[in-house]
Amino acid sequence: MGHLEPSEMASGPRWREVKRLLGEGVSVENLAEATVEAAESELTFSDCDPAFVYTVWLLTQIPIAAKQTNSEVRLAELGFPAESTQSLHGFVAAFSNAVNAHVGQSVGRTDLGELARLAAAESLSTIVGSALPSLFGASPDDFKAELGKLATKTRFARLTRDFFARLTLKTLEYYLSREQANHVGPGETYTSIDDQIAFRRALDDHCYAASAIVERFAGGWYGKANYHGEITPDQAGKFASYALKKMRNELCRRRGRDG
Repeated sequence: MGHLEPSEMASGPRWREVKRLLGEGVSVENLAEATVEAAESELTFSDCDPAFVYTVWLLTQIPIAAKQTNSEVRLAELGFPAESTQSLHGFVAAFSNAVNAHVGQSVGRTDLGELARLAAAESLSTIVGSALPSLFGASPDDFKAELGKLATKTRFARLTRDFFARLTLKTLEYYLSREQANHVGPGETYTSIDDQIAFRRALDDHCYAASAIVERFAGGWYGKANYHGEITPDQAGKFASYALKKMRNELCRRRGRDG
């Protein structure tokens, strides 16, 4: 988390419920919903975080920039120097730098913005990397071609789903990590590191399954927004806020279906 440190769980009734559920070893569905409900005020307020908004806006701009004839110029304007477009690793590092350089010490930065930056970098690495002929054998042209393909409705929707799944997972882990450590050991909910790993995998799967709700509307939104002109940070922010709200609602809904 860099300069950010997970805060202690709040002492309100919703957080006490999360602690109780951790101690009882309930299902991932129940625990995810309880954590989302307990953190609702923090997450709702964080929708306006400048790093969160800029991260999502940058994800909407990269594919269009990569398709342009003068892609190097437009990518440089977005914060990606020429050398960063030569490889996936360089580009991912430049993405994080671009977000940090833009928001700096902006008022309103929250933990969610930092988690969003990390999640986006991982999503780009995974989605683009999986499409390259080989991670180290791909040429700069191969790399930019794959970036450009993210401008299609299907590819952008896939990228967005991966991003919000990762962001949700990181957010839940961020709130749960400090308290979860109190439930590891003989006679506790998690008797070994293997139990913690299994829980993390289950939570990951749960977040990815829930993120299908975002994939269903992300591609259509992207196509329509680009058709009407260049996507603005304000438009990207509203989309991001709506997608995050849908994720929160879906996690709560899935408890009733899967719990």
